[in-house]
Amino acid sequence: MNRTARSLPRGQCRQRGLGLVELMVALIIGLFLLLVMGSVFLNMKQAFTSQDQLAQLQDSERLALTVLTTTVQASGYFPDPLVNTAATDLPAATGAGYGSFLAGQGVVGLSGTAGASDTITSRYMTASGDGIMDCLGNVNPITSGANKLVMNTFTVSAAHELLCSTDGGTTTTPLVSGVTSLKVLYATDTAGDGKALQYLDAATVTSHAWWPQVHTAQITITMANPFASQAGQPAGIDWTQIVNLMNKS
Repeated sequence: MNRTARSLPRGQCRQRGLGLVELMVALIIGLFLLLVMGSVFLNMKQAFTSQDQLAQLQDSERLALTVLTTTVQASGYFPDPLVNTAATDLPAATGAGYGSFLAGQGVVGLSGTAGASDTITSRYMTASGDGIMDCLGNVNPITSGANKLVMNTFTVSAAHELLCSTDGGTTTTPLVSGVTSLKVLYATDTAGDGKALQYLDAATVTSHAWWPQVHTAQITITMANPFASQAGQPAGIDWTQIVNLMNKS
């Protein structure tokens, strides 16, 4: 008896496994999508890191210039000018870390040698309760009503930190990191007419004894550029602030 082969119902196909070609195509598509997603993730991470570094740079710059501006602008201040005078409240003084003050002089500087950063020192007399702070944020702590002579000296360390010492002391406190240079020029009335102001460095002002004629300080700080490794980026970014000295405008 002959057996007839059973045929499949019409419309029904034989089931078969995934072929090697299909598997390779699927793997390639999956790898491509994975690479795209990885690239997007890395770009987003890099953008976030760059924004964070830029924000830190701006915050450091803002803090450094705010402290410098506040203290330098107060140079020469003394309370109750109807009773006191600048010469008596700000007597002559000399220190290895800041240079020499004449009586009544509120600011003095030292020029850095061989490309080193400059030093600038401001001083003023404060009264208890007047709210004038030093570079560390301290106010006159004397509760008896006595006045206090405040001195702030700014330098830059080898570790790229903006440092401040108070009252001519040798103990320095880091204020801001990432500062590679501090340069200061002084608008000086060299002609004695109150109009012809020349921007000079501290060494020139000192050599001509022109500190009483200084009206303005041009302060430039250089911050380390967090993107310096990228092509075309400078090693540092300069920020400049013009500060008018008290009673000299």
